[in-house]
Amino acid sequence: MFPYLGDYRDILPYHRIADYYKSIPKSRWLDQCSPLEAHSYEHRPAEEKRQAKYYNQSNAHMKYLIVSDKDFFPDDWFKIMGAKKQDYVAKIFHTTPGNFEPAHKDFFPSFLNNTNPEDGSPITEDNIKTVGKKIIRCWIPLTDSKVGHLLFSDDYCLSKWQRGDVFELPSGTTHGFVNAGRSDRYLLVFTAWRDYD
Repeated sequence: MFPYLGDYRDILPYHRIADYYKSIPKSRWLDQCSPLEAHSYEHRPAEEKRQAKYYNQSNAHMKYLIVSDKDFFPDDWFKIMGAKKQDYVAKIFHTTPGNFEPAHKDFFPSFLNNTNPEDGSPITEDNIKTVGKKIIRCWIPLTDSKVGHLLFSDDYCLSKWQRGDVFELPSGTTHGFVNAGRSDRYLLVFTAWRDYD
C-alpha cells in the first residue's frame, strides 16, 4: 500500500509547477533509464540486477527536471510532512506511453549518493533498512490519473488519483510504475530527511 497523505491543492502551487515544466523544452530535461543506471548499482538486490536485462531506453526511459531550487514547497508543507527543509530533493518526471519503471526498492541514489551518511560506507540492502526509515518520499501526481497509468507494489496497484493527491512511498516497499496508456504522465517526487525535532 501507498499511504494517502491528503489533498494538497491548497498548499502546493500546482499551476506554477505546471507552468514551469511546460516552459522547459524536452531537449533540456535530463534522461533516465533506472534499470541501466540505478538498478545496476553493485549493492542492489540480485533480482533487480537480473531483471535489468529486460529493460532499456526503448521501454524504461523517462525525463526529469531537478526542481529543489524552485521554491515549490512552502514552510507549511515541511511542517505537515514532518520533513527537514535542508537538503531536500525534488524532481519532476515525464514518462511517455510504453515506458516502465520496473519493480525496485528505493535506495535514494540522488538523495544519498549511494553513501550511508552515518559512516560513509556504501548503501546496501542491509543498511538502507535503517537509513530509509529516516527518509520520507512523497509521490505527487501533477495531473489526474489517466487510463494505463499505474503505481504498483507486490500486492497492490494504484490506478486512480487526482491532481492534489499525495502518497507516501514507504522505504523498503518494492514498487514500480507503468505508463501503458495513451497520454504522457507528469509526476513530482519529493525526498527529505524526516524531522524528529
